[in-house]
Amino acid sequence: MALSRSSLQFWQLARVRVGFSIKKVGYSLLVPGLLIIISSIMVYWWPDLVRTVGDAGKANALLQLLPVLPYAVFSAGVIMGWRYSNTGMILGSAALALSYGCLAATGSGPGAVMGAGVLVMLPIDLFLLSLLTKRRLFTSLGMAALSVLVFQILSIWIFCEPGLTDLVNTTQQLSPELGKRFADIQTRLNLLFNNHSPLGMEHLSILGQVAFCWSFIVFIARLYFAPDQLGTGFFGALCAVFLGAVIGSPQAYMIFFFTAGLILLVTSIEASFSMAYMDELTGLPGRRSLNETMLNLGRKYVIAMIDIDHFKKFNDTYGHKTGDQVLKMIATRLGKMGGGAKTFRYGGEEFTAIFPGKEIFEALPHIEKYRLDIENTPFIIRSKGRKTSNASARGKEPAPTTKRVKVTVSIGVAEPTRALTKPEQVMKAADKILYKAKKSGRNCVKSSQD
Repeated sequence: MALSRSSLQFWQLARVRVGFSIKKVGYSLLVPGLLIIISSIMVYWWPDLVRTVGDAGKANALLQLLPVLPYAVFSAGVIMGWRYSNTGMILGSAALALSYGCLAATGSGPGAVMGAGVLVMLPIDLFLLSLLTKRRLFTSLGMAALSVLVFQILSIWIFCEPGLTDLVNTTQQLSPELGKRFADIQTRLNLLFNNHSPLGMEHLSILGQVAFCWSFIVFIARLYFAPDQLGTGFFGALCAVFLGAVIGSPQAYMIFFFTAGLILLVTSIEASFSMAYMDELTGLPGRRSLNETMLNLGRKYVIAMIDIDHFKKFNDTYGHKTGDQVLKMIATRLGKMGGGAKTFRYGGEEFTAIFPGKEIFEALPHIEKYRLDIENTPFIIRSKGRKTSNASARGKEPAPTTKRVKVTVSIGVAEPTRALTKPEQVMKAADKILYKAKKSGRNCVKSSQD
């Protein structure tokens, strides 16, 4: 029976994780998706837009400047990446800028070997650079990524630029054998990058299609197992670049590469906002968000201070990683508290819930329901699995076991009074009442009305 319950909770937690991942990624994709839709509409209506702007006379000069706009967005991305020590953002924006410049100059259709080479390397680069969003540029890994990007640029330019016949002739004069190999590589790349599939993607070679397909698959897997805003931004940029590559017209490159750079820029701003206002471990708003919420409260509200009982002892017994799992569980259920509650992580094992426009008698049922929910939800601790890699010794080790422990919370609740007119005073009062709840035996709700 214990095993079946453990299995049931495992699948319940797995289902919650899947739902959380889909919800988080789905929310993060709203802005990139909207930008891509707008860009697609612009590409579709581009002839009419050009005709309308051309009829406007002086506005035609602005139309001539549009191809330069993507570089402004790419530059802003490099600057923001440099400001926040984000190697992925710096090199991702640079890769988009170089790729856009190459495609704008040479195109990517049959015979455009440089453009075809760019569309093979760029999707792979976008995925790999999305893994470096928390890395600094001037580190061994950051400089290695920069070196690889420079190597790609030089390789594509040397081996795929059809105008470098003088370089081939010079190489053959200096070393006939080396010149022959050089010319052979150019010929092979020409055949490889000009191999287009019969799927209607005449601007994207088969190798480019494989590169995009691989990037889409690994991106989706990454966002499922480790969803984050910056990763979602790179995925959105990949989608925009793919649409531009499929259409293959100069205006499609201009609009979709501009969109790709804009997506990276917007998601970087959103990620910076989340770092400042959201608690990374629990996903709840943090202290800065709490302080701003308190500044905008009216005259009627309720503040509840929530503390996990015996959390220090729990950490000492089972370890900090298990303690983090408890914090996540507490925060997940707190985020679902009813009554219009706004919930925050105050710090450590302490959380805050604010009920704007409510009085204590209105908020208490929701707070008590939350306490009971935590009390009645057993927390399962799994022992470490087998450590031995020797197949002959595995059967001799004891099987991993599970332990069910009870987690409870104590809650103090207060509201404004004649003596408590400021939110900070009400919070302090709720904190004092919280300690009364702990002295009363814990696992209970105490309010200023008790």
